Amino acid sequence: GADGVMFFRWRPAHFGAEIYWMGIIDHDDIPRRRYDEAKQFAGEVTALEDKILGTHVRMDLGIAGSDFDNQEMHRSYPIGMPSPQDDATLLHRYCYRHNIACGFIHPEDDLSKLKALYVPHWLKWTDAWTARIEAFAKAGGTVILGGRTGSRDVNNHVIRDASPGKTLSALAGITVEEFGLLTPIGGDGLFEHGGRFGANTVRKKLPATSASRQYELKIGNAQVTAAHLYELLNVAPGTQVIGSWASRFAEGQAAMTSRKVGKGNVIYLGTYLSDALVEVLADQVLAPAGIVPLIANMPAGVEATIRESKDRRLLFILNTLGELADVPNIPKGTDLLGDAQVKGGRMRLPAYGCSIIELD
Repeated sequence: GADGVMFFRWRPAHFGAEIYWMGIIDHDDIPRRRYDEAKQFAGEVTALEDKILGTHVRMDLGIAGSDFDNQEMHRSYPIGMPSPQDDATLLHRYCYRHNIACGFIHPEDDLSKLKALYVPHWLKWTDAWTARIEAFAKAGGTVILGGRTGSRDVNNHVIRDASPGKTLSALAGITVEEFGLLTPIGGDGLFEHGGRFGANTVRKKLPATSASRQYELKIGNAQVTAAHLYELLNVAPGTQVIGSWASRFAEGQAAMTSRKVGKGNVIYLGTYLSDALVEVLADQVLAPAGIVPLIANMPAGVEATIRESKDRRLLFILNTLGELADVPNIPKGTDLLGDAQVKGGRMRLPAYGCSIIELD
């Protein structure tokens, strides 16, 4: 996705702290494999610069990121919870492995090219951001708000209204009636990284009682164990409950909602992500929003990315495996590296091979 690449470095240092920060050539100045690969890459990219420049990486799913205040607010009082970036990484990793066009974006950026936006538990929220995601939803986008979003103000103080605050509550059609901590998946208590306090400690930490209290979440025909957080939602008229708690005292209460806003939807998710929950969201929320793999049934270890502009689309396919990869469902176009027509169907990529196809 980069518009420019600078290799670091030409040659490693011969003394000091960076003697093993390797370069394109080695300490003896003799060109070898890394040099040959860098030379090949530079030649191919230079030959294609007229095709590449002016294009941007396609992003169907945006994940709210790059907000310093929210990361630092989390650090100020994490209470054992994952950071927004920790939570976002679960979703991004799923998309990367399934070749879904996904990336990080800020609510103040241009959202118009997205199909969906996920907000990973941003404690701080502003009314200006609400207006931007509302406009995005009205134009047909899907917004997914993670639990605890909007629960603090710009001074890192807990707000005096029910979260997620007045403007987000009106947009999502919910207020949070109650929230509490849950153990991580496979965890032995609420605070995985607690400190040690004097002589009243044990050599081996035993599982806390909280580790046995599992909270089940049912979305459609799927049921998963929730992690880190539960929220009980008060649902306004016109807002649909699409996920409910399925165990303990929370059983039957709303955990996930959807509200129609213009041509799109605003979804509120009253918990944190887990690997299992991400798979459910991909099937029941992202796919209906048109967010699917760029190429279906790609083998693991083969990456796909699209760069596009108003007049062209470039499909990049990279085999990261040390063996031949058989890639199905390739669309028609022109292979820019081999200057040959691609008829579509299957493609065989050699170990560490790549293909750049200008799509028809």
